[in-house]
Amino acid sequence: MKHIQNYTDIYSPDNIQLAHEIAERLDDPGSLTQFLRFAKQYPHDFLKKSLDIACAIPASQIITSRAAIFVNRVNNFRDTNGYARN
Repeated sequence: MKHIQNYTDIYSPDNIQLAHEIAERLDDPGSLTQFLRFAKQYPHDFLKKSLDIACAIPASQIITSRAAIFVNRVNNFRDTNGYARN
């Protein structure tokens, strides 16, 4: 997994920790930067709930990936709650 040493000026330790948790649980270390942006922009309890939902879906029902399900939930939240696209 990437080390986020250079981002400590931009992201809080809580944001970094949550982004790492998301990347690990979704087995998607390549999207760590995106997860950092999510952790900075969106409520952490919403992200954790979305992560739990994505991880609870049986593997047989996943067409693309758990990460895609998670990102889709975040994008839908953003679109319906007026968050700016980054």
